[in-house]
Amino acid sequence: MVIGLKMNQKIKLKESVYILKESEEIYQVVFTSTRRIKRFSVDHLVKELIFSAKSETNMQEVISKLGTKYPEEDIVTCLYSLEAAGIVNFYGDDKINPRHKRQISFINELTENWEETMKLQKRLEESRIAVFGIGGIGTWMVNGLNQIGIGEIRIIDPDIVSISNLNRQLFFNESDLGQYKVDVISQKLSDANIKKYYDTVSRDQPLDKIVENCNFLVNCADFPSVADTTKIIDEYATRYNIPYSVAGGYNMHLGMVGPIIVPGKTACFDCFLAYQKENDPLSNLEKIKDVEQTGSLGPIAGAIANFQVMEIFKYITGKGSVNINRFVEIDFMDFNIEWREYSKKPDCITCNLQAK
Repeated sequence: MVIGLKMNQKIKLKESVYILKESEEIYQVVFTSTRRIKRFSVDHLVKELIFSAKSETNMQEVISKLGTKYPEEDIVTCLYSLEAAGIVNFYGDDKINPRHKRQISFINELTENWEETMKLQKRLEESRIAVFGIGGIGTWMVNGLNQIGIGEIRIIDPDIVSISNLNRQLFFNESDLGQYKVDVISQKLSDANIKKYYDTVSRDQPLDKIVENCNFLVNCADFPSVADTTKIIDEYATRYNIPYSVAGGYNMHLGMVGPIIVPGKTACFDCFLAYQKENDPLSNLEKIKDVEQTGSLGPIAGAIANFQVMEIFKYITGKGSVNINRFVEIDFMDFNIEWREYSKKPDCITCNLQAK
């Protein structure tokens, strides 16, 4: 017997893989979550192990079934090779919340083994995220964060539901008019761990009790402007060393999936603003009239917010390419996508202070 082998360890083909026979010697495996296709040489042992692992089994059962035809060491080695190739899972005694079963299958496509998959799922479930501003972007953000299993979501907004919110903000309907937004959401997401706050993002109102022990912050508060509120959030993020996102701004038919800012590591928010100003051909012109109100549409708000949730998912799990020192602007009328990259300014006071 192979030393250290767990004979009762569960074994099963990954549910998301698709296996095709090219020839007697070659199988093609399609990893559906990532669209990767790999060709593998197969022999009789590999074929029998794949057949055995179509339904859940364990090492003892496989060895008992095939041990008369193949050496035990070859069976074990082959199974571990199939695991390393991302075709077979070795399960422990993990209790899986059926609510996240499909998500776990998705994460499993991105990891080396089942242990890593469950570690990343647990990381999501143990995360605490604060969302400032529960409006056109914020409501969809809260919904998306709840869907990916964030363990605690802190929602911050002093506003009540108004009729003009209903064209683009999730959760609300006419029966909710006049109620506090955070109250309505906590009631409608009663199975989520929601902590509600009626605070305003301003320099007159301390936010320490909200951001303490958070793993991530999301700023969707836009009064008096996103720039003003983000500067305040940035100060708390820097003080408590918490990453945050400039979350999903949108305007008319344009949407922005903003950058994730990590204090002391990425370019700071001041660098982001400096880039914006340097690349705005109108920034030096005299202002005759400011914007009073912009149009907005529910599908754009929902799409941009969910893009931003995906960025947070990637950041927390460490999988995929994340918007670090870059952001993307999407024109929803023709789906033109424009990536923009920026970097730390050598003379940036904020970045230099954080480096110390």
